[in-house]
Amino acid sequence: MPPPQAAGKLSAMQTHLALDFDGVICDSVDECHLTALNAWRLLNGQEQLLTEFKALDHSAVERFRRLRHLAHSAPEFWGLIHFTYHEPGAVDRARFGLKMQAEATSLAAFEPLFFKARGQLRSADPGRWLALNRMYPQFHTGWERIKGRLPVFIITTKDRESIRYFNRVWALGIPDNHLWTKERGTDKAQALLSLARQADCPPQSFVFVDDNPHHVQRVAATGARGFLARWGYVGQEKLPSPNDDPIVPLEQLSDLLPFIT
Repeated sequence: MPPPQAAGKLSAMQTHLALDFDGVICDSVDECHLTALNAWRLLNGQEQLLTEFKALDHSAVERFRRLRHLAHSAPEFWGLIHFTYHEPGAVDRARFGLKMQAEATSLAAFEPLFFKARGQLRSADPGRWLALNRMYPQFHTGWERIKGRLPVFIITTKDRESIRYFNRVWALGIPDNHLWTKERGTDKAQALLSLARQADCPPQSFVFVDDNPHHVQRVAATGARGFLARWGYVGQEKLPSPNDDPIVPLEQLSDLLPFIT
């Protein structure tokens, strides 16, 4: 899809970059698998923490990876564990969505246990926990060229403690008050509007990168410019119907450079 604007700056105003985390910066699929499995166990009265990812069944690991794009929030990882371990067969977004609706009570109980299990795993062995996550190479090469050129923000539904940890150990250098995490709210469009007010600039000065086209479309409705990270979990799905300001797909973060430099 050709960019709807010529290469170059989006406008004369200072550009601000807002990034999703999982699916854009970090591939956390294996960490989320181990965390969700422990949360499922907690939900069912099993307190002993599973810490060895390599001990998990290989076929379950591969199935979870294939289904990862279906989960958009922590509660929905209940569904990934369910369909990975307890209900085989093909799973499309419609089947997954119906199951999530039917299990709303279980999802509500599962969410706090998901973050509890993540905290336990991180505290038990930070190095092992970190090794279950990797920075996407498609992000890393572009980040080395973008870092320090413009204000950068994170908008994610991941927990604040984990994001601060990655920000530190991966030396991202993003100011703490630029981190929008689940504790501040999970509506990404509202998050961008709040960050724009915080930065005392219009939302039109922001470019937003996410691997979920529906998130990009909703944030773009604020006036921000939306870009889709095709390397992430959801980025290979069919794009929404184009509107007056279509989503621009990125194959790697460096594809963003003509729009911000």
